[in-house]
Amino acid sequence: MAKVISGESKDVDDNDSENWITETLSRILKDYKPENIFYMDQTALFSQSLPQKTLTFKKEKCFGGKQSKARLTVMLGANMTGHQKLKPLIVGRSKNPRRFKGAKSLEADYDFNKNLG
Repeated sequence: MAKVISGESKDVDDNDSENWITETLSRILKDYKPENIFYMDQTALFSQSLPQKTLTFKKEKCFGGKQSKARLTVMLGANMTGHQKLKPLIVGRSKNPRRFKGAKSLEADYDFNKNLG
């Protein structure tokens, strides 16, 4: 049976996480207004990747290729009420990426890290 690999392995016990959220986090958050509490997360954007699955006719051979490792890391954030969204932060490997050449404005902040990878 073939499966698509996704997600992360479980490193923390569920009971420890639940206790921390209900006890510690609740105690910390009660001192702040919801509009002053922000959530941030990062994701990867693979702009040169090939699809992992495709549709084919019966008995037709299908060959894969080597996946590109080129990626951008994107950081997104918003406050708890959802009324204030932070400007996205994009992190790439190049100081002056060719993909942004000629762009008059970018609706995100850009930074680079040569060790991204």
